[in-house]
Amino acid sequence: MSYKSALVVSVSACLALGAASCGSSSAKGSVGGSTGAGAGGGKLGTGGHGGTGGTVVGGGGVNGGVGGTNGGVATGGTVGTTQCSDGIDNDGDGKIDLADPECVSPLDNDESSFATGIPGDNVDACKQDCFFDGNSGMGDDGCNWELKCDPANVGAGAAASCPYDPSYNNCPGAQSQKCINSCEALTPKGCDCFGCCQVDGVDHPIRLDPTCTAADFGDPTKCPVCTQQTSCMKTCGPCQLCLGRTTLDPSCTTSGAGGAGGSSGAGGSGGPQPQCLSDQIVCGTNASLCPERTICISGCCEVMIF
Repeated sequence: MSYKSALVVSVSACLALGAASCGSSSAKGSVGGSTGAGAGGGKLGTGGHGGTGGTVVGGGGVNGGVGGTNGGVATGGTVGTTQCSDGIDNDGDGKIDLADPECVSPLDNDESSFATGIPGDNVDACKQDCFFDGNSGMGDDGCNWELKCDPANVGAGAAASCPYDPSYNNCPGAQSQKCINSCEALTPKGCDCFGCCQVDGVDHPIRLDPTCTAADFGDPTKCPVCTQQTSCMKTCGPCQLCLGRTTLDPSCTTSGAGGAGGSSGAGGSGGPQPQCLSDQIVCGTNASLCPERTICISGCCEVMIF
């Protein structure tokens, strides 16, 4: 799948770059002179372009200004132009943007299925690069996977022309560090970097083919069986918003998560919150809680540099 090409870095690495790259705890908003203050785990808050200075407290809710858009990508609490960030129920199922299980991030441009909505994307369905990075080439991400290498691939769906071939020789045993650095942060929890995901209620990983929807997770003709590439993937815990999961058990609390201020979008203010890293802001299914230069992936604000 593909969204917007980006160089993705970890929160700790981004903070090490200083205020110019990630925003300092005393940076001023770009309009109106408001000061966006950061405290605790929320040191990324800055006023967005064209907005007023926001406030991030303890890595929790974002108050105040909105950020700008970057190439049509929703960042810093703005409404974006993709189907999964525009505030519209594009597929008419009563679920909007990240509250729709087929939306894997605000960069997703198809709310009705796990297709990307990007013309010409993944022209070669057999040779895969990063599923989530915005293009079909591996030059920028270094990710490389051939579906002929997957023993679980019987040639269903998009892989009809390339079922598993045990004699195929170009099967990397692990992905490069470049692939991990550029793709892993964009990858939803429960998935590998090539769109092979473990989802609730299904006893095997499924490939996010264009024919796949949340209602079809158990149908291998629409959501084919696949083998996850463990060298570039994210596991999913019971209190994390894995792919296809938009609600959490009431027992899930903010313990171990990057703050609880504001509404998570997963259970509302005071409701169950997804667990994120200690230096990440919790966004739940509400991408507007992420400061500028971050993006909501699996309920947590991931740092990005465009």
